[in-house]
Amino acid sequence: ESTSTIVLESPDGFPVPLPSSHISCYLTPPDNNQPKECEVKESTQLGQYKIVFTPITRGLHQLHIRVHDINIPGSPLSIPVSLAPEMRGNPVKSITGLNGNPYGIDATDDGLIIVSELIGYRI
Repeated sequence: ESTSTIVLESPDGFPVPLPSSHISCYLTPPDNNQPKECEVKESTQLGQYKIVFTPITRGLHQLHIRVHDINIPGSPLSIPVSLAPEMRGNPVKSITGLNGNPYGIDATDDGLIIVSELIGYRI
């Protein structure tokens, strides 16, 4: 699931509050086959809306956003979609030299993997 935030403003820069039912959007995949409707959620910020969509293929998608059946300026937006880093076929790392079974495992935001042992309480 992915999200994008849009802000609707009048020409003089003031937020334009609308019910989310007045905003429609759909995501077109790279092959232009079977566009998917997106969900529009109202934000706590006046005139701001969250667009929720779930691409199912890789490639350049087009996000079409309409207000009262009229495209907003800049629509459609090009959305590049690629595999998540954890799904890109990175090699599996073997961990050897454990004194027993692993007790816990965690990973940092920058990809460092931390394993704790059940016996010996080592990390």
